[in-house]
Amino acid sequence: MNAINRIILVGNGFDLAHGLATRYADFINWYWEKYLNHLRMCHNRTYSDHLCTFILNDNHNTWSALLWSILNPIKLPSGQEFYEHIKSDEKNFTIHYSAFMKRICQSIELKGWVDIENEYYTALNEEYFETPEKINEEFEIVKSNLIEYLSYIQEKDITTSIIEHKLQEKILSPIMISEVAISARRQLIDFIQARSTLDEQHLINESALSIHDVLNPDEDDSRTSEFIRECINQMGKNGTASTSIIENAIDNDIVPDSMLYPNRLMLLNFNYTNTADLYIPQSRNYKDKFIINHIHGTLKDYASIIFGYGDELDDRYTELVKLNNNDFLHNIKSIKYLETDNYRKMLAFIDSAPYQVYIMGHSCGNSDRTLLNTLFEHENCLSIKPFYYVKEDGSDNYLEMVQNISRNFTDMKLMRDRVVNKTYCEKLLDI
Repeated sequence: MNAINRIILVGNGFDLAHGLATRYADFINWYWEKYLNHLRMCHNRTYSDHLCTFILNDNHNTWSALLWSILNPIKLPSGQEFYEHIKSDEKNFTIHYSAFMKRICQSIELKGWVDIENEYYTALNEEYFETPEKINEEFEIVKSNLIEYLSYIQEKDITTSIIEHKLQEKILSPIMISEVAISARRQLIDFIQARSTLDEQHLINESALSIHDVLNPDEDDSRTSEFIRECINQMGKNGTASTSIIENAIDNDIVPDSMLYPNRLMLLNFNYTNTADLYIPQSRNYKDKFIINHIHGTLKDYASIIFGYGDELDDRYTELVKLNNNDFLHNIKSIKYLETDNYRKMLAFIDSAPYQVYIMGHSCGNSDRTLLNTLFEHENCLSIKPFYYVKEDGSDNYLEMVQNISRNFTDMKLMRDRVVNKTYCEKLLDI
């Protein structure tokens, strides 16, 4: 059976598009709020969580006594406001940062954002090169706090009320002929040929059904029927529609949409949250058609969480491997993938049939480079379509996305063929 599947590659931008406060900068602001609450209960002059240490320079006071006397408990400052005040008052307060935490804070201060996984990898190769076990301990503290924060966001803000139905339509949309790489034309022809064959076996073969077929079993599409009748009238000796008929239909863009829906869909969710899961039909009747794969784990299962760095193509990674010290590899994603079967499920999916990739809210940065290279350069990959967002000044991030995507390729010619050009791409949300 000739099939074409689809992978929806989801990153944090998907959550952000729904108005969720899931940036690392949002998390750090919450972290300072949590820190403030600890200080309000601290009956000493010094408090530390191994990431940073806050020291009250007044020898005659404690953090608890001071803060309860000066803060309005009904209206506490934001975490960032509190942190900025403490940092700016060097006479009364002192802050000592770990090298890792200092990197995080400096990135937010200078750029307004931070990629914690990238900062971890850089620090591992620089400040912590002699003490990798130390940064791993600090990274675990950051990880546990991050999961606590995202769990709070999921519980509070992620409900079916945030679903954008136009976005769901894009996820479940038919394959656009213009999206398919030139080098994949043969697979597209074979796919349409198979769908135009109306023998009894095809009708009863569930694997041949598209996602549209299983969601709309009783739909009567006269255009599809007419197209199939024309194909039957011009069948080849082998009982299939001739290639010339299919090619003509492709070239003139007259293949009915109902014949162009993918056979199976995998949501490859890089987020720990379940926002994107809300968009995927979930029923025992078609669980094999719609697959949800939290490649980095879920908030419900802390042990499943993969948080770290995943660029085996980086020259520094090769050098780390040569050191023969497992502490350097403790948070390398490609190794952590072996702790669950999520990565194997992805491999089985991309090996099973040709597929297209829809990128929704994933930056395609270097922290996932090894996995993305496997996905993008696989022989079954037919196209890579980035969904961009429009900024307040009217510009968009399409070019930035394509630049990041290109870094996950070793074959630039292949990249230019598979990445869908902007003419045929869409905004993630039409708002």
